[in-house]
Amino acid sequence: PGAEKRARIRFTAKGLRAQRKRLGLSAAEYGQLVGVTPQSIYNWEREAARPRKEQVAVLAALRGIGKKEAMARLRQLSQPDKKR
Repeated sequence: PGAEKRARIRFTAKGLRAQRKRLGLSAAEYGQLVGVTPQSIYNWEREAARPRKEQVAVLAALRGIGKKEAMARLRQLSQPDKKR
């Protein structure tokens, strides 16, 4: 049953746009969180492309975070590689 739930994650361009705007992030910043280029985010939002299954899972995991956590993750990603 657990594997079935993971396979049923839905992606919508409208939902992605709404999430990014709710967090107050640019496409570049949101792309950093997801691990893709800003162009990928733009293409997904315009429905010119669709994210891969692995990327949809990352997008779904980001749904539950708030602005503060998003900014903290971006700060962590921008720091030089230290032992984290």
